[in-house]
Amino acid sequence: MFMPPVLPLMKKPARLCLAAGTLFTLFLTPLAQGRTWTNLQGKKLEAEFIRLDGQKAVLKRSGGQTVSIPLTQLSREDRDFIAEQEKGGALPSNTADNYHLPWPRSVKCPDNFKVETIKEEPGEYIYETPHFRFICDAKLGTGMIKRLGLLFEATHLANKTLPIGNSPAHDDSAKFPAYLYEKFSTYLENGGREGTAGIFLGTTRPGDRGRILVPFDSLGVKTMGSTYVIDRDKDASTLIHELTHQLMSSQAKQASWFCEGSAEYMGMTPYAGGRFNFGANRSHIVSRVTEYGKKNTGGRALGDDFEAPGLEAYMNMPYSQFTGENANLNYGLAALMAYYFYHMDGKGDARRIKNYMKAIQSGTSEKEAQKLLLDGRSYEELAKEIEQKWRKAGVKIRFRSSS
Repeated sequence: MFMPPVLPLMKKPARLCLAAGTLFTLFLTPLAQGRTWTNLQGKKLEAEFIRLDGQKAVLKRSGGQTVSIPLTQLSREDRDFIAEQEKGGALPSNTADNYHLPWPRSVKCPDNFKVETIKEEPGEYIYETPHFRFICDAKLGTGMIKRLGLLFEATHLANKTLPIGNSPAHDDSAKFPAYLYEKFSTYLENGGREGTAGIFLGTTRPGDRGRILVPFDSLGVKTMGSTYVIDRDKDASTLIHELTHQLMSSQAKQASWFCEGSAEYMGMTPYAGGRFNFGANRSHIVSRVTEYGKKNTGGRALGDDFEAPGLEAYMNMPYSQFTGENANLNYGLAALMAYYFYHMDGKGDARRIKNYMKAIQSGTSEKEAQKLLLDGRSYEELAKEIEQKWRKAGVKIRFRSSS
């Protein structure tokens, strides 16, 4: 379950508002002298490049004011300019450059990554893997974190590998925070939700990676005497879904159907031992959408013949409605929509969804970007094509008429 951006715990709203306001007004105030910089909304600023600070460009205006702007907010030309200025360095890589690659049949994450102990004090135990920082309220130790971290690192690698540019700029010095709680009650106290196995709490702060909260039970971690052991049969699909939200680019979250559909796609893809099997995921997705899922839990149980909202209304449905009384239908349909655009549409080469993502990442509005998915088709014509392709796969979707 992806929660709309909320203020992380222990942060003061005033600081958040100031940061957001600073970024907003930065491109509206009179220009200073120097190189012209352009953000994704087309606003301009003249300033001198000072240095690269992680994922932020530090710029100096003519009046001496120093400002930091997330690289993800700058144009491609500006990022290329910074790369040239860095002595032998390079900007954090962005998966927007992987659109030309074929869809992977599987992605395997090596299990030889390093785990570092940052802090081990009663009540707070912090460990780091290459891309994640784990903040725990009980001592798990590096060995256990390495076993748990494989799922996290594999999900990171899989999302980065899919050739649709759906992840933020990568900077290995900035970790994705994951809070792990021994007790479910503590998970709830810190922002978790009843009935969830994990949750991603977003933020409105530019460049902020948000937080994922997970109770030990969702990781399959349980006590045995004075030690912890892992239940290897634990279903990780919900956690993979939430991790995908954390790893997504902020631009890709503006459309409910794609935001949740891409996360459902990942969560429903077979996973075991650090490997995602994309080449065999259609039957798993169909099973999870139409049935109840593993051990009769986790599935959407829509059946293989169901009525769906009108396609145009569905693809422009506000998040509050998407997660409302028909959430189960909306989530299940989103998984089928994601699979359709990734594997069934056109020649099966994901060309239209790649064009859509390129537009979204460049700041194009959702409504305009959808025209690239339609590619000359009306919503009714696209709905018929989706129905036909899924009917051949054994699922009968009946989109309601837009009228």
